[in-house]
Amino acid sequence: MSRTLTTETSRIDSVFTGKGLKRDTVAYWAAVAALAVIGALIGDSYLHHIFILVFIWCIVVASWDLILGYAGIFNYAQLVFFTFGAYGSAMLSVYAGVTPLLAIAAAAAIGAGIGVVVAVPTLRLKGEYVALYTFAVHLALLPLIQQGKAIGMGGNTGLLGIPWLNLLGHEVSPIDKMTWYWVALLFGSICVYLIYFIILRGRMGLAFIAMRDSNTFAQAIGVNEYKYRLLAFVASAAFTAVAGGLYAHYTTVVTPKVLGTEFFLMAMVMLAVGGMGRFPGAVLGVFVVVIGNELLRAFDDYRLFLLVVS
Repeated sequence: MSRTLTTETSRIDSVFTGKGLKRDTVAYWAAVAALAVIGALIGDSYLHHIFILVFIWCIVVASWDLILGYAGIFNYAQLVFFTFGAYGSAMLSVYAGVTPLLAIAAAAAIGAGIGVVVAVPTLRLKGEYVALYTFAVHLALLPLIQQGKAIGMGGNTGLLGIPWLNLLGHEVSPIDKMTWYWVALLFGSICVYLIYFIILRGRMGLAFIAMRDSNTFAQAIGVNEYKYRLLAFVASAAFTAVAGGLYAHYTTVVTPKVLGTEFFLMAMVMLAVGGMGRFPGAVLGVFVVVIGNELLRAFDDYRLFLLVVS
């Protein structure tokens, strides 16, 4: 365990010298540029749609990897943050007239707040009890949303008629897949960069890894466990809520389905396929699962099983 921590510490320390960070940063943005070019070359709107979902899911899974793979906190309420981001952004746009971009930004603040609400009782727990509690939060939210028609959440029907994204006075319809491809790529690439290159390659990331690999050693070197576990929840929730807001304005409808079994299992399979706590594993897992899921659509309910066993 201490050897693993030493290896990770050496790796992150090498990044602090600037060489590793510059090399990886150049490679990352080169990959993003390549995806932008691919988007311009693709003529099929359905393929654009698949990649839009990939970029949105990249934010969700990278955020989950931050708290589960790097901080070692067994949080299973990740889609709760996504749901609050989606509904919060949608309701601000529909009922308060907030422009979609500002609503998506506000979703980050909403997600951070919900992250604190979930984290405070969770931080009193250890090990498998964290997983049980956070999954219970996930299960408890679904019936609340289904009964939320009175407060404008639409109940089982969901929230309809969410305003389109507005860019420089131009409304971006969900039918305009090309523009949405670049919007989703921009949001996805920035969020993933902030998670893996800024947060996790800084001192906060080093503290997360120390807590994950050897909590006793982390405390011995002065890592404030409560503070950094809380920060992990807040950061993960804020980014995930942004993905929820983006998803809401892309689909123009949000339903309780976002808390359904399929969404949850999809995210779990992405982490399992890509691997946790090692960039770019989780992100690559998103590409494999979302694209593979579409290719295996003929197998209906067996798609995720086939992706895991293959």
